[in-house]
Amino acid sequence: MKKLFFTILCGILFISLNAQNDYKVIRINGTIVIQKSSTALIHGSVFNENDELEFKTTNARAAVINPGKGRFILMPNNNNIAYAKANLTPSMSNISSRAGGIINKLDLTNYFSGNCVIIDKIELKINSKEYPMDENNFFFIRYNYKEESIPKKLSFRNDTLIIDKSELFTVDGWPIPNPNVYEMEILYRQEEQKTNVLINTFNPVFPENDELKKEIEIILEAVETLTKAEKFNEVLSYINDMYGKPNNDNIEKWLDDNFKL
Repeated sequence: MKKLFFTILCGILFISLNAQNDYKVIRINGTIVIQKSSTALIHGSVFNENDELEFKTTNARAAVINPGKGRFILMPNNNNIAYAKANLTPSMSNISSRAGGIINKLDLTNYFSGNCVIIDKIELKINSKEYPMDENNFFFIRYNYKEESIPKKLSFRNDTLIIDKSELFTVDGWPIPNPNVYEMEILYRQEEQKTNVLINTFNPVFPENDELKKEIEIILEAVETLTKAEKFNEVLSYINDMYGKPNNDNIEKWLDDNFKL
């Protein structure tokens, strides 16, 4: 009887310890297959760190998480991607986000640089002395679509600039299907000087709402014991790693709307 109990206990401990080495897939690019089962990893898949993985494509990468160990980037650890041993690289811990207030031109230039994440809509407080906004003085965005330059005047409310995805991709009242716009310019119209001042060129990133929600669900499930502030930082860091620099207020509102966080 004691031997049976010992055997069961050892089995439970083995399962428990093995589970501690399990990782869940948050997001995946390319194709990665578990060798022993020939099963391709997808969003929500679980694999063990000792599993042999086959990276089918050279760009294959995955964001994965383990509740006790944190978030990692899964990638091959050598140039021979066939049956390469998985390499779990810790995710970036530094959070590079975009703050709310825009004080001067340098702030504005820095904000609209690199990958700029916009979930549905962002609102930015602008220094009204530096950049007054009215019917004659305003910000606008310009991008190319099907070899045509599209200028879009941006909405505002008092000293708050509003960038709404649905407004950006509407021409003559009709939405643009699958715009695939990877670069935009933001400019400021000065009526008195009759000039359009280029602020900067940036890459807009518009995460798909349903996909992002599924990804964040996995993260929040893994960090359920953390404080609200720690959970927010985990989400902010993930979006920064996988999409681009997020806007704090934009992410905070989105989390509240979708997760009551």
